[in-house]
Amino acid sequence: MDNLSQRAGNENIGQATTETQAPPEAAIYDSGKVLIVEDEPEILEPLAHSLQKAGLSVLRAEDGLSACRIIGSEQPDLVLLDIMLPDLDGWEVCRLLRQHPDPGFAGIPVIMLTALGAQEDKYRGLEIGADIFLPKPYSIREVILHAGNLVRRRQQTVALEVRLKSMINRENQFPDMYHLMFHELRNQLLILNGFADLLHAGLDGKHAGICMDAIFRSSNYLSTLAEEVLLIRQMEDGRLSLEYEHFPIEDLIAEIIKVYSAPAREKCMQLRCSVTTKQATVNLSRLAVKIIFSALVDNSLKYGHAGQTISLGCQVGEGRIDLIVADQGPGIPVEEQERIFDAYYRAGDASGKPQGTGIGLHAVRVLAKAMGGDVTLESRPAHGSRFRINLPA
Repeated sequence: MDNLSQRAGNENIGQATTETQAPPEAAIYDSGKVLIVEDEPEILEPLAHSLQKAGLSVLRAEDGLSACRIIGSEQPDLVLLDIMLPDLDGWEVCRLLRQHPDPGFAGIPVIMLTALGAQEDKYRGLEIGADIFLPKPYSIREVILHAGNLVRRRQQTVALEVRLKSMINRENQFPDMYHLMFHELRNQLLILNGFADLLHAGLDGKHAGICMDAIFRSSNYLSTLAEEVLLIRQMEDGRLSLEYEHFPIEDLIAEIIKVYSAPAREKCMQLRCSVTTKQATVNLSRLAVKIIFSALVDNSLKYGHAGQTISLGCQVGEGRIDLIVADQGPGIPVEEQERIFDAYYRAGDASGKPQGTGIGLHAVRVLAKAMGGDVTLESRPAHGSRFRINLPA
């Protein structure tokens, strides 16, 4: 709303203050921020007190210019607007508000409270864009009821707009996500079919074992991908639920290392367990921890090079559990260290070509938060990356 206050003038206006809410037992409305624009303290103070007692937070302005600035900085849920004001009258404040290019500001409800009681004044106020026109003397109870209704509708509208934008963004992302998923699915199915044909043709024990390792690796990759996609959909629909269980963390890390040992060998890389507390048993979601380790190892393998080592570890301390995956890869530029956790964001490899589906690292953060923790990243270009998932014990 800055351009509204700039258009209204550049005078130096004092700061507005936000009042505290009344005791809960007196409150009618749970929340909402109301700006009262009134130059007569004997009118402003009783009205502010009554609104606070009803559970609404109150902002004050004594002239039209300061009202414009407060609207721009605070974006209240409702404006109670006197018409006869110094510097800039209520007609102009309402007109500027309704002409604002941002719908979030232009849609703020306005109740005009004025000593002008002529029918033509009421028509003018409604034509300019006021939602309600109340001539003085008015009933404070009526003002509070109108204010509560308008604030409630305003907040419902804003919430619906947020949900709609989220749905639009999600739908816009789905075509790319589905394209990536089908691409990955096709590649893995080709691998499975190819090695199955070789097995069917009859191979010696050594070569049969290689084929079986490849089939096992591809099927596990598809299983993890399906779990990640299901997780993202459950999160977006608000249905994410994790089942906790006690399990030895070393056993799970050994399982992950076995799954990814074949692709590590193909890239001449090594996987090792670096659990600092031996025989540590944790109480977490085993599926969530499995997806976290799998996604981080898969990410390190994508960008790593021959001769490098990926370490999988767990540190159990007083009141906390840290899951750690560290690699010796190319590192992650500072400007990308937050973006890599965004859904469907794919960083490029050394040639700049995007890798993966953009789901794995997003799933890592989602799962970490779902278990009451978060993920931190230490990384420098050419010095590898260290992902740490901090969880409460």
